[in-house]
Amino acid sequence: MFRVFFASIVGLADDEAYHWSWTKNLSLSYYDHPGMIAWLEALSTALLGDTRWGIRLPSFLCYVAAAVLSWKLAREVFGVWAANFCVFLMLWSPLWGFGGYVASPETPFMLAWVAGAYVFWQGVREDGKAWPLKKTWLWLGVIMGLGLNSKFIIALLAPGFGLYLLMTPKHRKDLLTKWPWMGFLIATLICLPIFIWNVQFDWPGFKYQFHERHTTTEFSIGRWLQFFTAQILFYTPVAYGLMLFTFAYSFMERKEARWRWLFCMTVPSIVMFYPQPLWAEYKPHWSGPAFFLLSMGAGTIWSEGIRRHGKVWIKAFSKKLTWGILGFIIALNLIIYLPFVSPWMPKLHRAMNKTTEWQPKWDLSNEFHGWPELGDYVNRRQREIHAESGKKPFIASNRYETTAQTFWGTKQKVYMLNTTKSHYTVTQTPQEMEALRGSTALFVTTDKYPTNPLNWAAFDDCKAEELRTFRDKEVSRIFTIWICPNFQGIK
Repeated sequence: MFRVFFASIVGLADDEAYHWSWTKNLSLSYYDHPGMIAWLEALSTALLGDTRWGIRLPSFLCYVAAAVLSWKLAREVFGVWAANFCVFLMLWSPLWGFGGYVASPETPFMLAWVAGAYVFWQGVREDGKAWPLKKTWLWLGVIMGLGLNSKFIIALLAPGFGLYLLMTPKHRKDLLTKWPWMGFLIATLICLPIFIWNVQFDWPGFKYQFHERHTTTEFSIGRWLQFFTAQILFYTPVAYGLMLFTFAYSFMERKEARWRWLFCMTVPSIVMFYPQPLWAEYKPHWSGPAFFLLSMGAGTIWSEGIRRHGKVWIKAFSKKLTWGILGFIIALNLIIYLPFVSPWMPKLHRAMNKTTEWQPKWDLSNEFHGWPELGDYVNRRQREIHAESGKKPFIASNRYETTAQTFWGTKQKVYMLNTTKSHYTVTQTPQEMEALRGSTALFVTTDKYPTNPLNWAAFDDCKAEELRTFRDKEVSRIFTIWICPNFQGIK
């Protein structure tokens, strides 16, 4: 119910606007992600219109379904208190909790991730209730195919499946049957839209996801420390420490099926993403699905302790663990959500600091506001210039975030004038850009990403107009709308 309330009153995040804009030009896949989120939102906005809930309904339903299935999986594998523990973290930790409010590819992907782990467990469980090979692998083929159409990271479940089969003598022969390979074939067929789209555009999505974002020229310990700090904040320190311990414990107890399953489902992601910040840029949430499964094992350690050498360990500290987790989660949630209720941060800043002027971009909650007002302003100026000159100006920006939000605010096509790749720049055809030559651009920038349009494209000149939006008499966003005549191409 809290999510329903929050999603009803808060504007769109940048990526929400970006993915919504994809629904206006449906494709088999997209540069940044496969097409699942756009396909689902196209259905929901067809029913509910281009509204907050029209955009957020698919992600909300996927999030609820993932929570329910996660609880069921954790209960079957580790017990009811482990189920309660992992879903509590899903609902309220900064990483998984905030992700449940906004529309993103992560929610259908997480549902597929949990479903894949659930179905695989049903096929290898050792209590006499295991599913037949045929049923297990055909279902896994469908789930993995749908998951890959949501986000490529779900592919990391596959080596986990294989590792479990290799580590379990009685299941090694499963790899010699046709059913795992039938599942692989089904997943591949369901992924055909991704391959077809990438062939059409010279494989931009594959180049980006599997090469460009994972390579850099510098080795950086500092970047890895930033990644590690982000992990601590995203999961909260006590819960994160408990999950790291759970990963190590799952390896030590791998002779037991449930711990072996947990280790195999999580080790590919950790091996892939934990060293990455040393050599390349990273996203803190990439390892999040693996840690979500680890939270199930952490829940049983928290509730039951561990047995070593005939003694029960950790159980005596469960209350301290509980209060340690709650203390951080309550504090972080208050810090995250209270600014959405009222802009109290600038008032606190002015009370504590008389010399430095408050910047609206310092308050993350401001990023969800102001875009409808910007859209009204830009649409009005477009009509005025059209009436004066007889030629309709086009709307543009230089970043995918600002392009997407301006698209959302104006409800009309916005061009991204930049050589940096995004779905906009990959799909803007040379013919389209040539047709814009000689036209006037309304070029939008924000106080978060200030710039001059002349740095990005050739115009005769550019004149700036400022638009400020407010929340409770506090400035929330400062937009600059540049009037730029005679577009001559992207620099």
